[in-house]
Amino acid sequence: MEEFAGPIIQVNGFVFCENHGDEWCHKCCYDHRMTNNIQIEDDLQDINDSMAYDIDDRGSFNVYAYGAVSAENKKNKFQCREHDKIDCKTCFDWIGFIKQQAKDAAGQEKWLTKRRKYYEAVEG
Repeated sequence: MEEFAGPIIQVNGFVFCENHGDEWCHKCCYDHRMTNNIQIEDDLQDINDSMAYDIDDRGSFNVYAYGAVSAENKKNKFQCREHDKIDCKTCFDWIGFIKQQAKDAAGQEKWLTKRRKYYEAVEG
């Protein structure tokens, strides 16, 4: 049986479930998105007002999917596979990834608004 609320790891300032690499891990009953958001809230001020994107309900990251591996000879440190850098600012650019999610959400909202206006004009 898996350990409830298992161990956590930190990669470039963000916290993840160590067992599964998820920021929001359903198996371990962890949701570290709010904790992680607080770490970077000043950097995200420009997207907090967006109607299309709710920072508290944003998509979760899996650190292992971004290439995180345990750093050799460094306890509790993680590096990227691509550059072999601990807490790589390129591979683990959480602020950039969240801003991209917000941009994608804004584009989706714009498209849905256009579609709604089109159908209202056709039906009206």
